[in-house]
Amino acid sequence: MRSFGPPYWEPDAFEQANGFPRYPQGEMDRRYRWVESVKAEHDLDAVLVGGATGPLETSVQFFSNWPSQVQSYVLFRDDPLLLVRLWNHLPDAERISVIDDVRYGGDTPADQSEEVVKLLGGTRRIGLIGVIPHGDYNILMAGLPDATFVDLNRAYQQFRLAKTDDEMTFVRIASAMGDAAIEALARQLRPGINETEVARIVEDVYLGHQGTNLIHFSLTTQMDQPDICVPHQYHPDRVIEAGDVFVTEISTTFWGYSGQILRTFTIGSGPNERYRTLHELAVQAYEDIVGVLKAGATIGEVLDAAEIISRSGFDVWDDLVHGFGGAYLPPIVRTRANRGATHPDDFAYPDGTLLVVQPNVIDGSAGVQVGNVMQLTADGVDVIQKYPTELIVCGGD
Repeated sequence: MRSFGPPYWEPDAFEQANGFPRYPQGEMDRRYRWVESVKAEHDLDAVLVGGATGPLETSVQFFSNWPSQVQSYVLFRDDPLLLVRLWNHLPDAERISVIDDVRYGGDTPADQSEEVVKLLGGTRRIGLIGVIPHGDYNILMAGLPDATFVDLNRAYQQFRLAKTDDEMTFVRIASAMGDAAIEALARQLRPGINETEVARIVEDVYLGHQGTNLIHFSLTTQMDQPDICVPHQYHPDRVIEAGDVFVTEISTTFWGYSGQILRTFTIGSGPNERYRTLHELAVQAYEDIVGVLKAGATIGEVLDAAEIISRSGFDVWDDLVHGFGGAYLPPIVRTRANRGATHPDDFAYPDGTLLVVQPNVIDGSAGVQVGNVMQLTADGVDVIQKYPTELIVCGGD
């Protein structure tokens, strides 16, 4: 098996400025053209983008290149404007942003919202993207009583579903870090480790390489007496034992883009019959779903491929398929027997869609998971994660 680890990218893989990664100007122009198109479609005078860069919110970064740590805004009225809250964040915003007009918005949310009101004075119709906190929205409505606010988030999510080659550069780097994290777990998981130590194993892989944690969910339980079937979002204080199963979901972020990899391990011995059956079914479901995926594939085709889980007498807990990359994006698909999908059967995935296929096949309190992030093409899928989908046995003598 190939080795995974740094370097995670080739020299000159992406543009840099002032020591920071930078989205190419051509990519930014594409995003700004989309803003102009929705302004025209909805007869808008301005578009306001809000949010702080977090686990699944990257809207301000998407339009500025700067990963805001607190609520900030990008305003499209004429030329784009970046409004930064907190004075000490302003210098880095100026260094990192691709937007030339970077301004200080104030130290408090109210200060910043009132500054937005001043900037938007005289506008009739304002489109909203990303996160606009309730308090900010109230100030906007009170300060702009004649304005109409239009929610653009559905259109924005659709726009972000398909990724360009420039975006995929960052997705591939993030995915390589996820592969390396799985390899590190395969080497280091063993009886006696507290599950809280998993965070250190995972994050040590990419700390120092400009990667940051999005998620590293996990579960451990005895295979012979399992008590949980889906990974925890927060690592419990449990000591890993021989005979455990370990299931993990890892997403590392590189400059606003993430991969996702999901794998199942057994500790100190191979799987028992129950877990072997579950894992074999999960891999088969994964392969059946991947087999129908390509640009233009429909939700109905995915749901049909997933029927093998229900026909085999099992279920899923976690989502089966979802859009990804900079956000957790619909459509979200489960199985026909388990809440179906957020979109109708005839919804067709556009070319370039980035999604995750991740069967979390369960049998009562027992569960496994296997999955990868992948991009849809006219010919099928390009699976971005490279670590094998096999069940991983580790922690033996």
